[in-house]
Amino acid sequence: MPLMGQTDFITRSQQWLAKMLTNHTSFTAYLEPLVQAVLPQWRSDRLRSAIVQVRIESDDMYTLVIKPHRHWQGFEAGQYVELTVEKDGSWMSRFFSISSSPAYFKQTGLIELSIRIQADGRITPWLPKALQAGSIVNLGQALGTFCLNQSKSASLMIAGGSGITPFRAMLQQIKLQSRQQNIANSQIQHPITLLYFARSEQHFLFAQELQTIGQIPNIHVHFIDSSAQGFLSEQILDQYCADFTQRDIYLCGPSAMITHGKNLLSDLFVTPAQLHYEFFGPEPMEMDSIEGSQHILFSHSNRQISVSGQQPRSLLEIAEQENLNPVSGCRIGVCHQCICQKKSGVVYNTKTKTYSDTGQEEIQMCISVPSSDLVLEL
Repeated sequence: MPLMGQTDFITRSQQWLAKMLTNHTSFTAYLEPLVQAVLPQWRSDRLRSAIVQVRIESDDMYTLVIKPHRHWQGFEAGQYVELTVEKDGSWMSRFFSISSSPAYFKQTGLIELSIRIQADGRITPWLPKALQAGSIVNLGQALGTFCLNQSKSASLMIAGGSGITPFRAMLQQIKLQSRQQNIANSQIQHPITLLYFARSEQHFLFAQELQTIGQIPNIHVHFIDSSAQGFLSEQILDQYCADFTQRDIYLCGPSAMITHGKNLLSDLFVTPAQLHYEFFGPEPMEMDSIEGSQHILFSHSNRQISVSGQQPRSLLEIAEQENLNPVSGCRIGVCHQCICQKKSGVVYNTKTKTYSDTGQEEIQMCISVPSSDLVLEL
């Protein structure tokens, strides 16, 4: 087996040779159009996978049941995956949490992606209409670190709306493992409490399954109608999980919910090491307000615009509003498809919470907000 340095050298050499001969980063990318004539939807950088079922969960949620390609490497409960589809001749990518468990994948060879319809979205309203059993999509390998810390004695899960999806995977994994080990009626080692907030009864997804899991000793599942009881508060925490300050706490749901939860728990002396969270979509922008306007020059398009510093927006949103049609994918800073060359100026990265310097560098437009006058190669 070659050493790591030798492997890297071989990989770089193959990429260099492919670039010299084909102007592509790999020979498979060069052959992609030919392969697609035989296998539509095939991508050299993704795994061609089949839709088994499109299941409607509610008026604004559906589940894609997918059989991944045999080279897909599996996942841990709580991780997410990139789904790539072709729409109107363009490749579109989005990231979704896997809502089923690794044990279910091992048993059936299937995974489930449970997706909320974004009313103004380009992809989520379209997918359940465009896909059916037998349709082909492309999957990336699983990503993310939003997984249970097995070393701790207890956990508190706090879900809002579609934020239940990674928690369903985690709890389903525990249930199936318990069944396999014939200890379904035994007390699990690490106590778990789930607080599931939704705006009405019909918006509690997987309710029957979660109620069944809640019958396992030491797992407590609570459905909380946020329209009647309000969202997370000290009173609700004390009522349903009085020892929350001694637990690992996991938050998943809309950005506003996570921001509120983080602030509340911090005020209640929960340490950063105890707190784990995952945003659905871009993280909220937390940057200093900027007086006046910034001027952005899109050099390739020969267009200059002014934007308000009082209402920060990502450079991707700004460019799209100007009909510049930048390449984009996930819109949350993961896929790197929207990378653009910044020639000068300062941007704020909403993912790393840092400001760039003034010099030339590559930036991700979906998570970059103008903080000064800018020149971009677009």
